[in-house]
Amino acid sequence: MKKLITPKYIPVITRLSGLLIMIGAFSVSSFAQQTNDWEGDGEIESMEIEIVKEREIKLPKANRNFDKIPPKPSDPSIKAPVTYDFRSFSFQAPQINPVVRPLKLKAESPSDIYAGFLRIGYGNYASPLLEGYINNKRDKNKLYGARFYHHSSGKGPVDGKNSGSGNTSLSVYGRSLSDALALSGNIGFENRTTHFYGYPQGEPIGKDSLKQSFNLIKLGGELTNSRNSDFSYKLGANFSYLADKYDARESEVGLAFKSGYEIDDDSRIDLKADYTVISRKDSRVDAKARSLFTVAPSFEFLPIEDLKLSIGLIAAFENDTIDSKSVHVYPNFKATYPLSPSVDAVGYISGGMDKVSLQSLSNENMWLAPNVAVFHTNRVLDFGAGLNARLGNKVSAHAGLSTTLLKNWYSYVNRPEDPSKFVTVYDRGTVRRNNLYVALSYVQSELAKFMVRGDFYGYDADDLSEVWHRPTTKLTANASINVYQKLIFTADIIAQGGMKALDPETGATVKLDGAFDLNFKAEYLFSPSFSAFVQLNNITSNKYPVFLNYPVRGFQALAGITWSF
Repeated sequence: MKKLITPKYIPVITRLSGLLIMIGAFSVSSFAQQTNDWEGDGEIESMEIEIVKEREIKLPKANRNFDKIPPKPSDPSIKAPVTYDFRSFSFQAPQINPVVRPLKLKAESPSDIYAGFLRIGYGNYASPLLEGYINNKRDKNKLYGARFYHHSSGKGPVDGKNSGSGNTSLSVYGRSLSDALALSGNIGFENRTTHFYGYPQGEPIGKDSLKQSFNLIKLGGELTNSRNSDFSYKLGANFSYLADKYDARESEVGLAFKSGYEIDDDSRIDLKADYTVISRKDSRVDAKARSLFTVAPSFEFLPIEDLKLSIGLIAAFENDTIDSKSVHVYPNFKATYPLSPSVDAVGYISGGMDKVSLQSLSNENMWLAPNVAVFHTNRVLDFGAGLNARLGNKVSAHAGLSTTLLKNWYSYVNRPEDPSKFVTVYDRGTVRRNNLYVALSYVQSELAKFMVRGDFYGYDADDLSEVWHRPTTKLTANASINVYQKLIFTADIIAQGGMKALDPETGATVKLDGAFDLNFKAEYLFSPSFSAFVQLNNITSNKYPVFLNYPVRGFQALAGITWSF
C-alpha cells in the first residue's frame, strides 16, 4: 500500500534530497580520486562530514475573536391582531353493538366419552361382585342403555351358608327429546335373596325352609316438557309386581302429575297429584284393592320483602279398612326468611297419607312372616323449624327440630311361634315423634367432600307400650378425597342406638346393642379408563343387630377392578 506525503514533510524532504546529491557527487569524486590513488600509492585519505540542523519554523498565532450579531430591537408600535371565532360543536358517536363471545369449554372428542362401565370384584364370605352398564354415545335427541348388577355373599354371620344373601338386578331404559317434549321409559327386574337365620342357637332347621327371596318387575314411563318455560309439567305412570317364595303376590299401579306456573319472579302456583292402586294376595289373605289419591295445590309468594311463603293444602282419599275415615285434609304451609345474607330461617306445617305396601315393608325388613298386615300411615300433623347457614361457598350447616303426629304407625315384632320371622303391629292411637338434627357439609369441588349428620329421636306411643325397632340416636358421616387425580379415598361411619324389641317368649322389653359401622374404600386410577379398588366394611367387626336375633356380618374385605370403555 502506498503512503501519501503530507505538506508538512516537503521542506525536510527537499533538504535531504540536496544533501544526498552532494554526498553522491562527493562519493563519485572520491571514488575517482581513490582510483587514481590506487594507481598511485593505493592509500585512502580519511575524512569527516558534519551535518548541522538548526532551523526552526515559527508561525504567528491566529486571531479568533468574532463579534456577535446584536438582536433586532422590538417595535412597540407593531401589534398582531387577535380575533376570536365561536362555533357550536356537535358530535354524535356511532351506536356500539359489542359482540360478546363467551368462553367455551373445549369440546370432548367422541373417543374421550365412555359408553360402558364394568366393575368386577371378590371378597370374603364368598362374595362376588359384578356391575356393568352400557349407553349410547352422545346424542342430543335420545339416550338409551342397560345396567346389570350382582352382589352376593355365600356365607353370613350365623352358621355359614344358612345366613347367605344376594342382590341381582337388570334394567333397560331410554329417553327421547324433541323441541317441546321429553319422553322416557324403563323396565327392570330385581331379585333379593336372604335366609331366616334368626332362629334360636343350636336348633336344627332345614336349609329349604330358611331361604326367602323377592322377585320384583318394574315398568314405568314419564312425559315432561323439555324447554324451560313459565309453565312446567310432568306426567308419569308406573307398574310393579312383587312375588316372594311364600306365595305372597302384590301388584301396584300408580299415576303421578306435577305442574307449576310461574306468575312472576316472586310468585308461582304448584299442583301435585298422585293415584295408586295396590292389589295383594297371600297364602291366607286375599285383600281387596287398596286405593290412595292425593292432591296438593299450593301458592308461593312474597307478602313482604325477603319473606317467602307457600300456602296450600293436602287432600287424601283412601279406602284402608283400619281407619273409619276415607277423606283427610291437612294444612301445607312453609315459610323462609333470611336472617342474614348467609343464614335462613325455615318453618313448615304439613301432613299427609304415607303409602305402605309389601314392597316398602320388605325393603326395610326382608325377614317378614307370611300374611303380615299392611295399612297406610296417617301423618296427622308434621311441624318443624330450623336454620340453614352457608359459610362461604364451600361449607353449609343445618339444624332443626320437628314434631310429627302419626296414626296407624307400624312396628316390627318377632312372631312368638317362629322368632326368626317378623309381623307388623299398628298403634291405632297417635304416636308423637320428636326429631332434633344437626348437619354439616363441606365441598371442595371434586377434590374433597365431607358430610356429617346427627339425629336424636324421642317417641311417645299410645296403644303400644313401645315403638319397636326404632333408633333414638343416629349418626352418619361420609368423607372423600381425591389425591392428584390418581388416588380416591372414601370413608363413612354409621352409628345408631336406643332400639328396643319385644321378647316373643317372655313379653319383656329388650334393649338392643348399639351399632357402629366403619367403612373405608381406596381406588387407584392407572388411567382415565382403568382402576383398581379395595373396599373394607365393618372394620371394627362389630356384629350389631339390625333386628332382634339378626346380627350383621363382621369384618368384610372386597377387592376388584373397574374398566370404562
